[in-house]
Amino acid sequence: MSKDTSSIFQKLMGQLSVYSLNETHPDAFTVTRMKKEAKKIITTNQALAASAYGIIAAVQGDLEESECQHAIAIKLSRKPHYVMYRAMSMRTLGKHAESYQLMQSIMKVMPKPIDLINSEIILAFDSGHHQDVINFYDELVRIQGSISSQALISVYFSTLIINSNIDLEAFPFTTLVLKTQQKINNIKDPNTVVELIGNQLYFWLETTKDEQTLSLINEQVANDMATLTSFNLQNFHAGFRTEVPKPNVQYVELYKVINEHDRY
Repeated sequence: MSKDTSSIFQKLMGQLSVYSLNETHPDAFTVTRMKKEAKKIITTNQALAASAYGIIAAVQGDLEESECQHAIAIKLSRKPHYVMYRAMSMRTLGKHAESYQLMQSIMKVMPKPIDLINSEIILAFDSGHHQDVINFYDELVRIQGSISSQALISVYFSTLIINSNIDLEAFPFTTLVLKTQQKINNIKDPNTVVELIGNQLYFWLETTKDEQTLSLINEQVANDMATLTSFNLQNFHAGFRTEVPKPNVQYVELYKVINEHDRY
């Protein structure tokens, strides 16, 4: 990849990530401008250009076009990075389970994917695979890789979840219940808070919605949770609440809880 090609792609990624994180769509003028930038990559790296078009389509909310472009990229190149770009699009489109599965496939072929493992930790947490969060963290420790603050908090929350002794197989389903209500009620980028108090586990998504709306949402969450009869969720409480001021993160305390967790 030439330096100019890499620079164009990285600049595009920076612009696209803003829309992805904020769950907003670019206007038509911005899309046209970004596609013109992506077109500059075609003569040097067709696979990378297709990936760029795929991610642009994802922030537009166009699943079919995004998948089409990523299929072209993966057909043109066997490098695992192109699967990673597809996984990023899946996550942008809210397809967390699909994104997680793609990232897992990449992990098997990359020798020391520190940045990828950090992303995998977050994806595993977002899709309710909490034992995998711990496994990926242990792999980072093994290869002496650095961990992002967001990934570290995900590891801490997953440690609390595992220490609760609630059936881990339940969490992909409870996560789906919460994400469904999040989408229905247009709740964007909520804060996640996990608290283990005694043997009671509380899983909160924080938002700015008013109390009446939250009450209605949580009533639906409770109804949906009641359908998960295969799992004992007696000590599990999940729902949405108003944002609570957070104390400064004490990383020493996070590591203490994480490192005291019995892996075996």
